[in-house]
Amino acid sequence: MAWNTTTSSASGATPSGSWNTSTYPSNWNTHPCPDGYRLPTNTEFQNLINASTVSRGGGWNSSDYGYIRFTSASNSVEFPAVGGRDNNSFGSLLSSVGACGEYWSSVATGPGYAYSLYFTIGSLSVHGNSNKQYGHSVRCVR
Repeated sequence: MAWNTTTSSASGATPSGSWNTSTYPSNWNTHPCPDGYRLPTNTEFQNLINASTVSRGGGWNSSDYGYIRFTSASNSVEFPAVGGRDNNSFGSLLSSVGACGEYWSSVATGPGYAYSLYFTIGSLSVHGNSNKQYGHSVRCVR
């Protein structure tokens, strides 16, 4: 589900759909993805980290976003450091644009929390307590 804006500030910005609500959906692992796709699990994110050569590129700032690249054999996948919607501003502000990336996994860690892939120019991990009210990115897989 796309946000109704991509600027750094948007008064009353809300998702263009009902996936992000104050009551957390029971089908957290598939709902934001098209049919036939799903969010990766935290284990799949960790396996990607473990099985890949990790490199970084870009400027790591708000005008030249950084990115992380995972390369294994002849395959590679990139994740841009696009930051996310800040739940402290009720989604009306982007935060950490060009400084970090955070991508949802399908695995909840408790009511209102889930695992996510988190990275900066100097760190990379799978976090276990990301608040679902944050507007993190998604990368759907088959």
